[in-house]
Parts: sequence; structure tokens; C-alpha cells
Amino acid sequence: MSPRYLLLCTTILSTTALSTTLMSSSIHAQSAQPWRLIDSTEQTRVQFNHLLRLESLDGQFRAGRQGSSDQVLLSRTIMTAEFRRDNLALGLEVLDVRQALADSGSSLSSGIVNTAALQQLYVSARGSDFVQQGSALDVKLGRQSVDIASRRLMSRSGYNTAPVSFTGVTSDFRLSDGKRLQAFYLLPMQNLPGDLPSLLDNRTERDRESETVKLWGMFAELPALTEWLRGDFYYIRLNEKDTRAQPGTNRRINTFGTRLFRPAALQQFDFEVEGVSQRGSSHATAAVTDVRELDHRAYLFHAEVGYTFDSAWRPRLQLQFDHASGDEDPTDGRNGRFDTLYGDRRFDFGPTSIYGPFSRSNLVSLGYRVTATPKTGVRLMLAHREFRLAESRDQWVGTGLRDASGRSGRGLGQQLEARVQWDAVPGNLMVESGIALIAASGFARRLPGSDIPSTTRYFYLQSVLSF
Repeated sequence: MSPRYLLLCTTILSTTALSTTLMSSSIHAQSAQPWRLIDSTEQTRVQFNHLLRLESLDGQFRAGRQGSSDQVLLSRTIMTAEFRRDNLALGLEVLDVRQALADSGSSLSSGIVNTAALQQLYVSARGSDFVQQGSALDVKLGRQSVDIASRRLMSRSGYNTAPVSFTGVTSDFRLSDGKRLQAFYLLPMQNLPGDLPSLLDNRTERDRESETVKLWGMFAELPALTEWLRGDFYYIRLNEKDTRAQPGTNRRINTFGTRLFRPAALQQFDFEVEGVSQRGSSHATAAVTDVRELDHRAYLFHAEVGYTFDSAWRPRLQLQFDHASGDEDPTDGRNGRFDTLYGDRRFDFGPTSIYGPFSRSNLVSLGYRVTATPKTGVRLMLAHREFRLAESRDQWVGTGLRDASGRSGRGLGQQLEARVQWDAVPGNLMVESGIALIAASGFARRLPGSDIPSTTRYFYLQSVLSF
């Protein structure tokens, strides 16, 4: 990105944040509650959200991209509304994400740009006191966003500006002691258009339900396995039909997961352990000519331990480890590459969007994270991680890079990430900025024919206005 563009976009963001802060500060002087354009009632809730984000990438790591840099200015507007009467509700969410500054070498996707999209449209019903006093059952039917357990496998993405939504039915049953059981049957939505020229032109095309992918499963949450231990247990079934119109890897995957954790609190250790096993069948690629059925056996393991200090900035230190299996031998009849389904990776591996070099497939990573709150409304984060391929003959998933011989080794490099968040006007305006740096090593430097730079730099600056 040229200095002229960088100065222009930074000025736009800064001016927006400053003017909104001055306006909203005046409003907050009269009320301690966040200001809303339309006041909520017991029957009606309407809210607007506008994000403006500048992103710059220097040192492209993906194969087949033109140029060594990438940049985009994203503008996202969301309107959410819920109309409730007694135990029935109608929910609506409309999303519009547009881009500027990107070019023909950009890594834009339909998860980043999606104009005039119907994100959610559902009806829901609530019942109470079915099994015991205080229990509640919510059933939701229609297009909706879904978060399951740790959000590593099913999530409404927190950083990609055009998140995944689903059409189907979900149920959420809660007991008075906090126990929870969820069940779902869903068809993923396809954000359209998906081709780069259309995304660059901000063209509008109606999103549609997938005709080839179906998901169903259950999730159980036990908030008090012991006095200090909580647990999640879940099962997800994915059925995908490979067709010429919508090519895929013909996945028939059963995913079983367990998560045990202790939430963070002052002056105590916290931890999280999550183990996931996948069994089923799949194809190696989505090519029309690839009809070979492979035995799919993969796994994911995540572990972290942290401690929160009782001092002025409330610093918290975390140690983190992830191992997502890869395919050991591309010539045998097995597929060992873990499928992350529809999970969010931002909270473990850093920003996504035009960045996002690492995902939960064929990856081993060890690192640490430090967070602090120097004053109310200001949050700081610093993280460092080392990344390696789990299997040297499998792909660096998401980049298109692979050495089938395995001679390039496993090392991908080290990532340093820093972020600052500021609630400039609590409930109305949040400003955030961050950087991520990758120092390439091993596989990334020795891969034959690869021109991966020794260093990749990513920067973003954003403001989020809620009203």
C-alpha cells in the first residue's frame, strides 16, 4: 500500500472515530446507558453496527498470488432486529460488507465481502419448567448464526467481516443449575458471489443454502463436574455430496469432542484441554476426477494454562499448545488431515481476513500470550507462537504450498502478534489496532520453486460504531 493510500485511510478512520466520540460523549454525559437510535422495549430490539477496517499485508505467503503485498479497506454495516411477543420471537439480521483498495492480486473471499446479504431470518419459541422448575427450552427455525462449545468447530466468525450462517433448526435446553443440551440440523449458507472480479466490484448476488452439505449433532455443557471443573461434550456429523455443480471432497465425517476447563479468575491458575477425534471417509481433493474414497482418521488436541495476577494492570499469562493432524502419506488409502469444519481460528492463531496463514489442519504450534488492562476500557495483548507442519508431506493448509517428498521439512516460522483495544465510548464506539509478523523458516524457506518472503507483515486499524 502506498503511503498516500495509508495516510488517506488512516485519516478516514481517525476522523470517524473522533467525530463519533465527540457526539457520543455528549450523549453519555446525559445517560449512563449506551445510546441507541431506536430504544429497546420488552417487545422490540433494533440495533445497528458499523465497522470500518483498514488492512495491509506486506510479504504474500500464498501460492499463485500476483505481487508481494495486499491491502483492503472494508466497510461493514449490520442491522439486527428481534420482535418478541410472549414466548414467540421473529429475528432479522441484514449485513452489507464492501471493499475498496483491493486489486487483482488480492486474497479476498466471500467470507470478507458480501453485499446486501440476509444473514439471519428466524422464528423462535420458548417454553419453561418442562423437567424442573426454572428449566427453559428455546427452539429456533430458519436462517441463523451458530456458536458451539469453544467455537473451534462451529462458530460465527469474530474477525471475518462476512460470517457463516446456516439454515435449519436448533434447540437449546437449559436446567436451573446451568446444565445445557443443544441439538441442531443445519444446511450451511454459501456467501455469493465467490469469484474475485465480482468481489472487487462489490457485486450483489443472493446467498443460497448448500445443496450438498448437511450438518447435525448435539452439544452438552456441564458447568460443575467438580467444584472448579467445567466440561463440554459434543458430536457433529457432516455429510457432503460431491457434484459437478458444487465440487467438494465428499466428506462423511463423525466428529467427537470433549473439552475440560477452569475459567480465568484473579490469583488462580486456569486451564483448558480439548480433544477431538474424527472418523469417516473423504476424498483427497475436490477435483471432479478425484473419486477415490479415503478412510478419514484425524484428530485435534488443544491445551492451555494461564494465571491472572492481582496487580494494577490485571496481567494474565497463558501458555498454549495445538496439534491438528495431517496426512502422513498422500499415496495410501487414508486421509489424516483434520477438518476444522466451520470453526473460528482468530482467538488462537491471530487475525484472518486477508491474513490468516494458519488453520487447524496439519499444524503443530506452541506459544504464549500476555494480556493486560492498564485502565478501564483499554485492553492490551501480546502473543508469540512457533508453527510447524504436523506431517512434512502434507499441505500447508490455506496457502496451496506442499512438498510431497517431505524433504523441505516441517518448520513454518514464528509469529509475533500485538493488539490494543479501546472502548472510546462504552457500548457505542470501540477502536482497535493490531500487527502480526511472521519470520519464515524451514519448509517455508526450502520449498522448491517457492518465493515466500523471509518476513510477512500485517497491520490493521478499525473502528466499530454501535447505535
